[in-house]
Amino acid sequence: MTAYLNAHEAAAELNVSRATLYAYVSRGLIRSEAAENSRSRLYRADDVRNLRGRKSPKTDGNGDPSRNLPFLDSAITLIDDHRLYYRGRDALHLASVASLEAVAGLLWQCDDRDPFDQNYPPLPALPDIASPYARMQAMLSAAAPEDLKALNLRRWGVACTGARVLRLLAAAITSKTPKPQAIHDQLARAWGKSPAAADVIRAALVLCADHELNVSAFTVRCVASARSTPYAAVQAGLAALQGPRHGGETARVGALFDEASHGGEAAVTARLQRGERLPGIGQFLYPNGDPRYTALMRALDRQKVENAARDTARALAAAAETLTDMTPSIDFGLVAIQRALELPPIAPLAIFAIGRCVGWIAHAQEQYENPDLIRPRARYVGENPQPAHKT
Repeated sequence: MTAYLNAHEAAAELNVSRATLYAYVSRGLIRSEAAENSRSRLYRADDVRNLRGRKSPKTDGNGDPSRNLPFLDSAITLIDDHRLYYRGRDALHLASVASLEAVAGLLWQCDDRDPFDQNYPPLPALPDIASPYARMQAMLSAAAPEDLKALNLRRWGVACTGARVLRLLAAAITSKTPKPQAIHDQLARAWGKSPAAADVIRAALVLCADHELNVSAFTVRCVASARSTPYAAVQAGLAALQGPRHGGETARVGALFDEASHGGEAAVTARLQRGERLPGIGQFLYPNGDPRYTALMRALDRQKVENAARDTARALAAAAETLTDMTPSIDFGLVAIQRALELPPIAPLAIFAIGRCVGWIAHAQEQYENPDLIRPRARYVGENPQPAHKT
């Protein structure tokens, strides 16, 4: 397949004028380079075809949504061949051996420096709010105006701010002053759990650390492109994460588990008979199954966790696969470990948000190094303009 197209060919494939083609290039949607022995330019054919796919009609909600999403260059996370990699390292392997702090050091490009080795500011008054998302938001809102070091948007400065933000999010969940201990240990102690449970929490945090350009990461990058501080970027990420089509999916999975505790596998059949989607089942980026879910179940296996909740999770997963040919996602896995380890109901949301904060900081850091403002254009589909009447 041709690697480059000339301006006439590129504009024809997109069914746009050359002026619109040049606008796409200026916005970074299509890469171009000078042609040899000519003053004209050539345009990357893969960029043109990706953009053409995104201009196609939207899916009906059951297809692959990736073709309607924007593309941005990133060196943070790769999803390839049904595997997940953080800066070239296998994320599933990291989940078996590394702490969230170690993964943060990798994603934030800290080399041999430790961004967590610093003095933390006094903890703002902890808000009496039940929702973990709202509590985290309130904590960051209270701390941000006092943290003037967050104005340093250079790579190392962002990493250090990220460490402070991450500790604040943990404090919002544990109701304790930020501590140097690993976050998975802090959460396990706050929830009254054993070192074995702490190891499963550690794996879950690492598996949640990043997932390429999802809706919260894209939101974070938009905020960072405006040069807002990492506090604002993470708050934006939290706002997106809590939606029921993102991190809030765990609450819907929890409801399915509750139904299964009374109706067994019939809960799956009942939902399908009502024409409802099964929450936490299927992930379009992994047609052969979400490897993060598998890794979470292996973490439970390593700790020999066997109880009724684990049996319920297995039965639900088996019934869903039999009836839909789809397997559980990480959202399902987070609820499965919460039930199996008898963690508090907020645990899936808390683990997801704290873990994903590491990726958000990496995306903000990468975006701060890009001089461009993320500013997509709208494709107008409204009423045609009416000519003004002469009087």
